[in-house]
Amino acid sequence: MQIADTPGHIAVIAPTGRGEKPLAATQSWSLKSVPLDRKLERALEKSSLIGTGALQFHLKASIDDPMNSSSDYSAKIDEIWAGPKQWRRTIDSKGFKQTLIVNGDQVSEKNDGDYYPLWLQNFIRAIFEPVPNVTQWESQDARLTQTTLANGERMNGCVGARSEVGSETLKSSVYSDLCLDGNGMLAFYSSPGYSMEFYDYKSFGGKHVARRYESHPEPGLRLVAAITLLDKVKDPDPSSFAITEPTSPEQRLLSIGVPQSTVELAILHAPPIVWPPVHSGGTSGMLTMYISIDRNGRIREIYPLTSDNAELEEVAREHLLQWQLKQLTVRGSPAQAESTIILHFDTKLLPSAPAPPDQGPTVLPIRMNAKAAGALLISHPTPVYPQDALLSHLWGTVVLELTVDREGIPRDIHVLSTPGGSFSRAAMDVLRQARYRPYLVNGKPVEIQFTVSVDFTLQ
Repeated sequence: MQIADTPGHIAVIAPTGRGEKPLAATQSWSLKSVPLDRKLERALEKSSLIGTGALQFHLKASIDDPMNSSSDYSAKIDEIWAGPKQWRRTIDSKGFKQTLIVNGDQVSEKNDGDYYPLWLQNFIRAIFEPVPNVTQWESQDARLTQTTLANGERMNGCVGARSEVGSETLKSSVYSDLCLDGNGMLAFYSSPGYSMEFYDYKSFGGKHVARRYESHPEPGLRLVAAITLLDKVKDPDPSSFAITEPTSPEQRLLSIGVPQSTVELAILHAPPIVWPPVHSGGTSGMLTMYISIDRNGRIREIYPLTSDNAELEEVAREHLLQWQLKQLTVRGSPAQAESTIILHFDTKLLPSAPAPPDQGPTVLPIRMNAKAAGALLISHPTPVYPQDALLSHLWGTVVLELTVDREGIPRDIHVLSTPGGSFSRAAMDVLRQARYRPYLVNGKPVEIQFTVSVDFTLQ
């Protein structure tokens, strides 16, 4: 296999080995939009460990940061499941431990740690209940963009949705996405505060269960969960579910979603924010952040969602960490909470920075052309030509949009056009592991956004 790179392009060239002329993309597959209907519901029915027709099981899973063996983002999960009303789950992470037992109408919950991290909650959600709002997706006439190869194989189909968040005075749009693979199984789900990729589906008791999960909670951070054990359990030991002292609902750790207005009413202390001058980009606009609040009213996790100037995201993060809130409660008991927060900023350009041309509001990350961004590329792994495309003699170009953060690490990778799902996955795998030189403005690194083409060619 040959690789021929030019700025803005990554070319992957594979020999056909038969001297046959490859088929053009437009001759080799069809693209159509199909209603989502009950496809998502059926996907979850086929893959759910705890849904209709589920077997009793014993599961173990590990969560790790593959790039940092000593990372705080590490956990072990152990679950014995005998049915919806009889199961036991233990979570063991560096900052939080939980043993949760359900036995009929009784619940026992023992927590060690004052905060259940959002990133850890998301992996629990992905393994056991991966899509929290199935009926909303299927009630809004959503449509999948579906690609079918000449041999009848279906590739990933995806659908997106937009929603509005904020307060009466500040509003912003946020986005949710889901993708089903060619076999109709869940491949990707993303909504504010929760994003997960699903891999390595394998059979288990008449179902097909994902064995690997990947999350990218913030730029440069990749977390992976792997199911290390999944066995059928014929007769679970009743002592595993024994509860000597039930935990009342008021004593359990709850996590709720609240609107920005609820958070604002709970503010006890929020110092005034001073927006520093920026090197470039918009000087007035909004930053939308996703926050997780502990039971004591302290903000513990903050993730950027949308930004009119990414240079100010860290300033917004540091500001929100100083907020002190009243305890948010459910039926009088303190609860963890999640919310989207929109902050409005007004600032100015640094004197040394040239004023941007008057082209309307400028949004950071800084937009670059593909050639200029390609010149910053340091390295990328060897692309793998999709096996299904080789067998079908298919070729084509995947066009993607991505953001490169201040450390030169790609994030927010989106496919703009593709000849097929397997090409998309191969191209995204390359870009996730690519590394760029940080782009400097007045000597300081800034985020950049651009499009790149990954060409797959047969010879």
